[in-house]
Amino acid sequence: MEVEAKYKVNAADLDRLATLQAIGHYTLRTLDGERQRNVYYDSADGRLAAARFGLRVRQIGQRSFVTLKGPARIDEHGIHHRAEFEFPGDDPNPAHWPEGPARDLAQALLLGAPLRPLLTIETNRRIIHAARDGQDRVELCLDRGTIYAGKRQAPICELELEVLPAGSVYDLTELAQALRALIKLTPERQSKLERGMLLLQQ
Repeated sequence: MEVEAKYKVNAADLDRLATLQAIGHYTLRTLDGERQRNVYYDSADGRLAAARFGLRVRQIGQRSFVTLKGPARIDEHGIHHRAEFEFPGDDPNPAHWPEGPARDLAQALLLGAPLRPLLTIETNRRIIHAARDGQDRVELCLDRGTIYAGKRQAPICELELEVLPAGSVYDLTELAQALRALIKLTPERQSKLERGMLLLQQ
């Protein structure tokens, strides 16, 4: 289960966040940055989109990961909750995936329909872990990039807060409250994929 919040943030505030060593009760530790190339797939008749699922292959350097995400439930605090399956690989065809619930679910949704690439999202991501009581509680992802959808494109400048295994929704909301005292956070209810799909429809 993925639990996260997304916010639109201006570039200057992202730069400011990257220099902080603590926010509120949380100490911050910067991990290595990464450049991502994300290609999203669906059938020609949009079977995954109709079920509100997203399927992507993410490349980071020489590593690749397949991710299947389910519909998001957004609570009263603007926090996104959704099922997420991720494993190493670069083949979007679920027939070639390891046995398990992700393969079974994708095959049930697609019913054998071939996949085609929909859009590409390239992201430069800086990753910061927020720790409390000696445990990493929340991951901050500072994202800059571009959505490429057909002949159209749109910029990305946003902050994602994702609950880590040792964390909780309380940690996420407390950290977001501390951040609001420093910078302007505008909740983003749409995923990057949803914004890309809107570009395709224009």
